[in-house]
Amino acid sequence: MKSMDWIEKKLLPIANKLQRNRYLQSLQSAFMTLIPIMMVGSICIIICNPLRDYTQMDAADTLYSFFKGWSMFLESYGEPVTILSWTCLYSISLWVSVTISWYLSRYYKMNTIIPSLLSLSSFFVLCTTLTGDLGFSSDYWGGEGLFAAIIIGIGITELYRALTEKKIGYIEMPDTVPPVLKNSLGSLFPIIIVAAFVTVLSTFIRTVFGCTFPELILNCIHPVVASVDNVFGLAFGSALTQIVWWFGIHNTSVTGILEPLMMSNYAANAAAYSAGTATTALPHIWTEPLWWNFMVIGGSGATLGLVLLTLRSKSKQLKTIGKLSLVPAFFNINEPVIFGLPIVLNPLFFVPWLTAQTANGIITYLVMEVGLVNRTFVDPGWNMPPIIGQFLATLDWRAVILAIALIVLDALIYYPFLKVYERQKLKEESAEGVG
Repeated sequence: MKSMDWIEKKLLPIANKLQRNRYLQSLQSAFMTLIPIMMVGSICIIICNPLRDYTQMDAADTLYSFFKGWSMFLESYGEPVTILSWTCLYSISLWVSVTISWYLSRYYKMNTIIPSLLSLSSFFVLCTTLTGDLGFSSDYWGGEGLFAAIIIGIGITELYRALTEKKIGYIEMPDTVPPVLKNSLGSLFPIIIVAAFVTVLSTFIRTVFGCTFPELILNCIHPVVASVDNVFGLAFGSALTQIVWWFGIHNTSVTGILEPLMMSNYAANAAAYSAGTATTALPHIWTEPLWWNFMVIGGSGATLGLVLLTLRSKSKQLKTIGKLSLVPAFFNINEPVIFGLPIVLNPLFFVPWLTAQTANGIITYLVMEVGLVNRTFVDPGWNMPPIIGQFLATLDWRAVILAIALIVLDALIYYPFLKVYERQKLKEESAEGVG
């Protein structure tokens, strides 16, 4: 097919290059490392926000005492949990600047601690403002500062690397000095140069543009983000991930690019929910939890429905693959079926592989847009089992119904293609005397 030839010649080299890109690899590793931190923050959000306001309930209501006790507990003892939510989820940009610097430093086989701490201090200087009471504002520590945090983590690490590799300001010391002290003092002037640069840059931006660094970045990228942060961008992003995956290139080569947008949207939704915004009116629909809990049900390509179908296959090979794939599929791990069926480089499965996940995304987006299901504001993690993950992401029982409907839809999409493949396998097994 000419279209496949074009994809293989034009698209795949780009995807391959992106997958090997050190910055994308560092960013992906940073987000994966921070998943437990974000999950803790999500749990704290649920704890700090009772599902119902007891003051709006009838005292005779069965759950009145429960929600009143919940609220009373938070008034007396909820402060540490609130602080934990802010240091985890609402400081996600701060941690991204540190972790991306750490992984990039490790890629360069550098000392990982100093660049990471420099990125942290630089984040404070560029993304924090003082308040009238001599405190400081953390407005851009959450999702709003994510793009700035990525630039800081990469930029500061690269600047420090350039200074140290060229030994600019490096202090030579005798070998008798302990290695830790030698490395620390040897980096003194590069650290001073980086700190001075960041301070001058922050002052320049605030004086010339009248805003902070993250505000400037948001103003610059807002038109780009706005152009793709919709159902069409979601569908295109999904289709692109499936195309590169079908050729055997892991979809992180594409999702790594989408990650900042999805994570920033999720953090904004979580903050809005904590501020009292209705769950059907949160600012964003396309978020990290939507992608992992509503689109890739069973793993990339939404293959849980396919795995369930293989369990009833007449082909011994397909049924065996289904049994081996079932448990992993409930945790969004589907390499057994992707490479065991196989789906990768199998022309027969290209259409459902591309269609099922993308259809899930479009349907979920539209359902949430009209308010039939709550928008996502909790991140239960990418490997949370179906039904549980969808409910936790929205705290909406209607999301459970939607998830079941999507799994059925995915099975229907895969069904005719699987039946054709099953006939091929049955002929092969019959010829080989398998049965």
